[in-house]
Parts: sequence; structure tokens; C-alpha cells
Amino acid sequence: MEAWAEVNKTWIPGVPLILIMDDSTSLPAPLPFLPGAPDPDSGLYIRSRSGAITKIKIPSDCLAFQTGETLQLITGGKFQAVPHFVRAAGRSVDGGQVARNTLAVFTQPGLEEIVDRQTGKTYAQFCREVAERFR
Repeated sequence: MEAWAEVNKTWIPGVPLILIMDDSTSLPAPLPFLPGAPDPDSGLYIRSRSGAITKIKIPSDCLAFQTGETLQLITGGKFQAVPHFVRAAGRSVDGGQVARNTLAVFTQPGLEEIVDRQTGKTYAQFCREVAERFR
């Protein structure tokens, strides 16, 4: 699990809604919504500061936020970015397929905003550093 963990590079990512659907329906018919994932181990997991891995359950009528790496940088570490990963469903619905759909919202400062007061680093410079990490 640990190898899948990532930290969002944005300021405050938000997850407004997670939809679990029966993906075995032929299109163009609408995909039926499921009350939840058929695999109880699938879903969003975070790693806490103590290192514990915890499954997060977001109620369907709620909006979840987590802290990203930019917020950690801007606050000088007062807020810590949250390592996380999503485990795909390992079980299907009656032999069919399950689709997990979500629309994440990522907020970030302007490119020329200073995100590290000690070094004067802008968000654009931070983004370039992040891109270099993943080359």
C-alpha cells in the first residue's frame, strides 16, 4: 500500500462526491448507482502523522478537504500535506464491473505568488521543482 501513497501538490484539494456505479451496463443506458462499493476494502486511504493507514469514509452529502504540499510550504509546516491513495474495487457486482467516479477540485495560488517566505520561491518555481521530481 505504501508505494501507492501520494501527496497532492496543490493548496487544498476537495472531493465533493464519490459515485460507485455498476459499469457492466451497456451504453447508452444510464449506469445504475450503487449504495456503496461491493468491496469493503476499496476506497480512499490516508497515512496519519504517526504512520497509521486509515480508510476514510466520506458521507454522500458531505464535502471533504485535505491539505496539499503547497499549503504545507506556505504555512511553514504548521499544516502537513496528507499522503493518500485510492484502492480499486477487487470485487464486482454479480460478475460485472464496478466504476468509482469522483470529481476532485484542486485549488492553488497564482503562479507568481510567493509560497516560501524564507527563500522567496514562487508557486511557478515550486511547480517546476515538482515536475522535475517526476521526470
